[in-house]
Amino acid sequence: LDLQGGAQRVARARVLGRAVLPSWPAAAMAGANREASRAAPGRGVGSANGARNLVAFELWRLPMNFFSLSSAEQWQAIARVTVAARPLSEPRQPCRLTWQEDLAAVTYFLVILGLPLLVPLLAGALAVLRSPYLKWWVATVAILALHPMPKYHVWYRRNRLGVLLAKYFTVTLLVDKGHPDCALAGTPAIDETPPPPPVVSLACPHGVLNFGAIVWVFFSRWICGLEQYTAGASVVDKVPGLRYLAATLWFVPVDRHSLKRALQEKPRIRDSNGRLLGTDKPRYGGMVGMVPDGIAGIFKSRSGEDTLFIGKKRGMMRICLEEGAMIMGGWFSGTAELFRIVVDPLGIMEWISRKTKVSIFLFFGRWWLPVPRRVAITMCPKLVRCAKNPAPSREDVEALHWEVYGGMTRDFEDLRHFAGYTDRRLIVR
Repeated sequence: LDLQGGAQRVARARVLGRAVLPSWPAAAMAGANREASRAAPGRGVGSANGARNLVAFELWRLPMNFFSLSSAEQWQAIARVTVAARPLSEPRQPCRLTWQEDLAAVTYFLVILGLPLLVPLLAGALAVLRSPYLKWWVATVAILALHPMPKYHVWYRRNRLGVLLAKYFTVTLLVDKGHPDCALAGTPAIDETPPPPPVVSLACPHGVLNFGAIVWVFFSRWICGLEQYTAGASVVDKVPGLRYLAATLWFVPVDRHSLKRALQEKPRIRDSNGRLLGTDKPRYGGMVGMVPDGIAGIFKSRSGEDTLFIGKKRGMMRICLEEGAMIMGGWFSGTAELFRIVVDPLGIMEWISRKTKVSIFLFFGRWWLPVPRRVAITMCPKLVRCAKNPAPSREDVEALHWEVYGGMTRDFEDLRHFAGYTDRRLIVR
């Protein structure tokens, strides 16, 4: 764990009530979590008996017609793909796709990732050539960027695309059913009694796109009983191609007011007559997801490395304390292997991206195209429930930060074996 001064900051926070030695990664972090669970910012809750009851939701095994099934049939399908987690000696191989499924997935990626690249490149070429077709291209782009799309529509998350992506990336979600908030995961009971909101899901790392987290939004209703809004840049709603992905994620602005409002929204579980709403009905509110490493997580992503670049960002930790949220962190192993990111040696693109708060970068995957490689993705979880604190101090925020991300690092030492990355170490910077 690359602390970069974290030990000194947590020492100031007095998480342990005594000085924290510099050589702390194992013993001191464990002590910090024990104290934090009794005392302040977060309360890291483990399995009730101290042992894991780890299960794997192998979403890639779901039938393609999953979302057209009745609620009862959907729960049966989830039960069939829920198995005891098994250690792997090497990363899981991607599951088999028919050529029609592969073609459909590639077409989707070319639309959401290829079109945003094509727009400026073709516009620039037409402008240089002084082509009369430039005005028609500009008109086409305007239509693609501005045509109406309903927000937060349930159809965006109840269609075959969710299963197709789960198969393409062979997505497996690891869940510790020994954890009090996860005991009912993947069963009909979780739909009736989901974990008490608010819930904040942190999807790590960013990479070009965290496709494991994208698959998660399709199926979180069946895993944790809630459906998330996703914090993201509002400009994405106007980017041709990429806006179709944003519609699936149910975007909310990243500003503090919007995030708190989404977390405070009460999810509707029953109708006016007290009957449980079926899975065909959306469950808005009480849960917000985000990718915490942001622009740094794009430009510093490297294939073969598991590194999380958080830096000095602490805003979401403060909101979690103020709202008393449960933090559901997830490390999606395999994300860094999906693309190769082209980084200019002077860091100009990263500088522009930070100034404009819009990611501007180049990348490629399969066939040198903006199509992700077929790599199996496994989610390794970390859960922390925060004690509500309307006015957390800087020390409280800092202590929670290291409880969440330091705990994610420590837990990854165990969970990496179930993803098949036995030689990897997760580093937080």
